[in-house]
Amino acid sequence: MIYVKSIVAGLVAVFSVAVLLFVGIVIYLSLSASKEQGAGSIGWDPISVIRPGPVLMIFVVFVAGYIWEFRRASGKGL
Repeated sequence: MIYVKSIVAGLVAVFSVAVLLFVGIVIYLSLSASKEQGAGSIGWDPISVIRPGPVLMIFVVFVAGYIWEFRRASGKGL
């Protein structure tokens, strides 16, 4: 049961970071768009998610959440 809780905690950590990052990007873009006079189009490359950088960051966040919950749950003696 500890492993399942740890996996769920890792997934929650990844989801939380994704939501916070999205909110931060939206706030940044809304503030920077209001300051610019001539605005161009903003593009996003979905293929960039497959590159090693974002995948590595997602893996690190997942492992951090997993280890945090695993250590917390294994200390309870469950």
